[in-house]
Amino acid sequence: MTTRSSSLLRRCRQGLLTLLTCGSVLSSLLMAGMVGVPLALVSPAVMATCTESGATNLTYNYTAANITQAAPLQFPNTWQCKDGTTKSNSANICYESVFDGTAAKGATTMTYTVGLNDTSNNIPSMTSGTVYGLYTNPVGGTANPLAVTLTVTVPAGQATTMAPGTYIDNNILFEFDEQGNGGACEHNFVPSTSNWDAATVTYSVNYVIPSVCTLVSTSTVNFGNISGSTVVAAGGVPATGAVTVNCTSTTAYTVYLGDGNQRLTGGGNRQMANGTALLPYQLYKDSGYTKIWDATGGTSATGGSGGQNGTGSGVNQSLTVYARIPGGAAVPATIGNYTDTVVVTVTY
Repeated sequence: MTTRSSSLLRRCRQGLLTLLTCGSVLSSLLMAGMVGVPLALVSPAVMATCTESGATNLTYNYTAANITQAAPLQFPNTWQCKDGTTKSNSANICYESVFDGTAAKGATTMTYTVGLNDTSNNIPSMTSGTVYGLYTNPVGGTANPLAVTLTVTVPAGQATTMAPGTYIDNNILFEFDEQGNGGACEHNFVPSTSNWDAATVTYSVNYVIPSVCTLVSTSTVNFGNISGSTVVAAGGVPATGAVTVNCTSTTAYTVYLGDGNQRLTGGGNRQMANGTALLPYQLYKDSGYTKIWDATGGTSATGGSGGQNGTGSGVNQSLTVYARIPGGAAVPATIGNYTDTVVVTVTY
């Protein structure tokens, strides 16, 4: 009896051990089931895709007409976030732009500002890396796309001081983030499963500066009063005038002066007229009256021998015109004003 009991006990122990072993397996399965239950109840997050529609690379071409003006490049874009269907936009929005404020041509740079307008909110000049908001979202509560205009502007007067060429910045970062809650901006512009309504786009600007010259002004050459029926003294009657030009930096130019209306043939003296009465004079490039200033060599190219050469600096440059009625000239008896008109040509 004792032996049998011992065998049964062993068998029971063996059976219990087997049961515990099976129970361990059952316990593992139960734990797995418990882990699987909450996973089955949570839907996987859906990543929305935010896209920009509109130009991201624009070029501004300076001309003689706008070279001194501010140069805005406007990027009128729309932004849309979707996860199969368009989500309803949040009530608030935040903006940020990251940029270095310079467009470069090699080592030479020109500066610019960045501004933003979304029809309801206007930021004339943004600071790089600064978050702007919370603003009221113009399309909050709707499924409409968000219209935003980003404006990159080179200030007035800067282009004339720059050497001709193309100035580029390919790394103007613009970011937006919609927020349903109030308070401060989250400063989170990276799209993710928990931040579906954010986007980042990189813009490029190109500013093309040509060689440009502007004839700013000319002044009247006035010899003053001269007695009629006389002979001009040996030293002549001097006077001066000026031609002011403005050419972009490093631009080579030549200023030519025309013959006037009554110049003598063969490159002789110009003449002022009072009716049929004529009074000779000449225009020079130097105060010693040795270099006649005219259009010899032609006005179609720079460097003609008759012109006055210069190099632009981006600021106004005044060139003195030296004039003289030659000594020994006979002054007509006819009294009145003697005039002539000389055409000024700037070639560059």
